Amino acid sequence: MKVLYLSKYSFIGPSSRYRIYQYLPYLAEDGIDVEVRALLKDRYFGIIKVENLIVKNLFKIFYAAYRYIIRFFDVLKSNKYDLIVIEHQAFPYLPFFLEYILRMLNENIILEFDDAIYLTHPKKMPKLIKMSKTIIVGNNFLKKYAVKYNKNVKVVPTVIDMRRYVEKGQGSRVKGEEGKIIICWIGLAYNIDYLKQLADVFRKLSGKIALKIISNKSIVIKGVNIIFKKWSNETEVEEIQSSHIGIMPLRDDEWSRGKCGLKLLQYMAAGIPAVASPVGVNKEIISNGFNGFLASTEDEWYEKLLKLCDDPELRKKMGNAGRKTVEEEYSIDIWAPKLAEIYKEGIT
Repeated sequence: MKVLYLSKYSFIGPSSRYRIYQYLPYLAEDGIDVEVRALLKDRYFGIIKVENLIVKNLFKIFYAAYRYIIRFFDVLKSNKYDLIVIEHQAFPYLPFFLEYILRMLNENIILEFDDAIYLTHPKKMPKLIKMSKTIIVGNNFLKKYAVKYNKNVKVVPTVIDMRRYVEKGQGSRVKGEEGKIIICWIGLAYNIDYLKQLADVFRKLSGKIALKIISNKSIVIKGVNIIFKKWSNETEVEEIQSSHIGIMPLRDDEWSRGKCGLKLLQYMAAGIPAVASPVGVNKEIISNGFNGFLASTEDEWYEKLLKLCDDPELRKKMGNAGRKTVEEEYSIDIWAPKLAEIYKEGIT
């Protein structure tokens, strides 16, 4: 079985990395040969780091035009494959008729999305969903939207390859921070503002904690010791496991409710306790007080973080429970066969 996967990003992009790249060896074992063709490759991530806004936008326009041309030729070859899988859109921000050309060349189309992208593309997404044979979404919140336009919707959560998260003692001390509890946040730079809503909480805990940020940029919170670690695929697991607590603050809006809880699952897989906003899928992943904490208000965040800071046994117990949750419910070993079956059903 030959599959053409039209991904949004190369391996560097977290959505593409977790939705398809990590599955490739598992699908190959099941006789499914997947060719991934990324719209935006590694060079794009260098362009978005350019500080001069005018220069950056010019580079983005020319690079996007170049990549759209390549994507169009990928579409023209789509009839050579048994199945086409589109991540989000084949041609973001361009008219629907370009995707419809794909539909005319190959009827076996699966549309996959793990964000509430219908908020930014409200007219186009219903058309894409209707034209696809199957829809794969990352959580039940997104499913409620998708089933309005297509009844064949499958939920495949974001999952973790537990082989990367070798079980070991959590919370090794960071040089120069002896005695501090390391609170970890990992994420894309454009999500870093979620941390700012907890600035007062971090300041209250500043005598006990250091805040580790694993990303492509950092922030300054007055009175709080920030440890910045530049993200890399090679070091992210080690950086999480050398922390004591992981956090996932969110705003309670429709975009956040469409998120799939990746960083939360990473903390839990690493065996460190997590505290998260009770938004969207977070409420499904965390059983409050058992495998993590949910916190809404500043007072709740302070109370839960303080409790974990002061109780190493609770951190260990909750971290172990979180790891077990990922192993039993959000592991790639469990979900790879299910994804393979969805792909096979897509050509029947």
